[in-house]
Amino acid sequence: MRDSIYSTARKKLSWRSHDTMTPSSFEIIEAGESDGRAFMNSEDMNNLGLDELDVIVFVSEYDDWGAAQVIARDDCTPGFLMVDSMTLDSANMATGDIVNVKKSVPKGGIVEVQIGVEPMGRQPTEDAVMWVADHASDMTSLLKNRPIFRNLEINWRDADIGHLKLKIIQTTPPIDAGETAIIDPTGHEIVYEIIPAVDMSFNAILCIDVSGSMLKEDLLVRDVDGAIEGLRRGFQETREFQRFLDLFREGDKVSRIASATLATLLYLSLKIGRGWGENVQLITFGDDVGVLEVENKKGRLSPVIECTGEMRELNLNTVAQYVVDRAKNATGLTAMSVALQVAAKQIPLFPKNERTGKQNPTMVVILSDGNPNKGDELKNIPVNPIPVLKQHLMKSNVVVYTIGIGEADDVLMSRLAELGRGEYFRATSFQDLWRFYDILAQKFSIAAKVSPDS
Repeated sequence: MRDSIYSTARKKLSWRSHDTMTPSSFEIIEAGESDGRAFMNSEDMNNLGLDELDVIVFVSEYDDWGAAQVIARDDCTPGFLMVDSMTLDSANMATGDIVNVKKSVPKGGIVEVQIGVEPMGRQPTEDAVMWVADHASDMTSLLKNRPIFRNLEINWRDADIGHLKLKIIQTTPPIDAGETAIIDPTGHEIVYEIIPAVDMSFNAILCIDVSGSMLKEDLLVRDVDGAIEGLRRGFQETREFQRFLDLFREGDKVSRIASATLATLLYLSLKIGRGWGENVQLITFGDDVGVLEVENKKGRLSPVIECTGEMRELNLNTVAQYVVDRAKNATGLTAMSVALQVAAKQIPLFPKNERTGKQNPTMVVILSDGNPNKGDELKNIPVNPIPVLKQHLMKSNVVVYTIGIGEADDVLMSRLAELGRGEYFRATSFQDLWRFYDILAQKFSIAAKVSPDS
């Protein structure tokens, strides 16, 4: 079989002008599955100053780009480069292509990688993203020994869920254009941020702290006129809601609860604008925990807020009034752990996605400005929210994000987000708060960690 491959390659080489070949030009031969590596004749490696397992970059005449660790192989004819089939597939190259080869010194110490997931079969994007997050160790095995670079696309054809395409979007430390890096979990943890490479739908539960400290007016308003005008144009305002929007004057400071309310409305407005038929639930927590119920299309009260155009006016007005009223009766207590347990019980109430026949993944967003200081002894719910999250929200189809303002416990909020495979944001102004909600309304991502022992 190898003789026939070489014979074909030599025939292709024979009609190419030798004037176009340089000492660093090689003809590609597919090497089958070889753990992402490439092979060269030892004489060629010496001429290029390469040692075994050095990383090479090979670029085609069409500027397609590939990279691999190289190993000497005596049965590789001089002038040819044998490359792992998956590496060639990802580089959009094939046997017979002419490439220019050069040595690359890969960047080490990669600790975070953002990876886009695109299903190449009929798998729902929602299922593909969650599957990759749950199989991060398998993905690490796939990537091990394979040099990565910015915008690298890898075809994972034999994934159990079906053919997937993975795209390296960014890393920490960052990889600059033309650089390569090696993902190696030996001795340190690798954190993958898994995101959809194409749009996907997801539901959300927004948990908002309405304790007394949320009435403090210390969040600066700036650069939000466009967002507020968008809300004004979107539906018929009531007088009370108009007065609420008038609070947000450029340069003024507004209360934390008013900021949280407006950010929630903008979040819902974005969800409606996406047109994906997504759903949201709203939970408030202070001395006690409340779940907002709105009138649905059938005229019945439901905790599920339908993010559809025809429900826009009713839902936004109801949400604004509900959060503001809850804050008026706020106390100094913060029952965050109770809110998390309620959120877990609310998730099954989301309807199934009509396209997939399954529930969408759920993003839980916790906004707080203080420390949890109340549980529920009768229901055996501790003050500490961490064991509650571990028991009820560490599920494959749930991701938890946290937003801290004011005196929020950064250590606690970071840990909650870490356990929930999400991220912690610290907001110091309304602009920060709105920016975070804007990101979370449109982007579903889930963190997956691979430890050195995985």
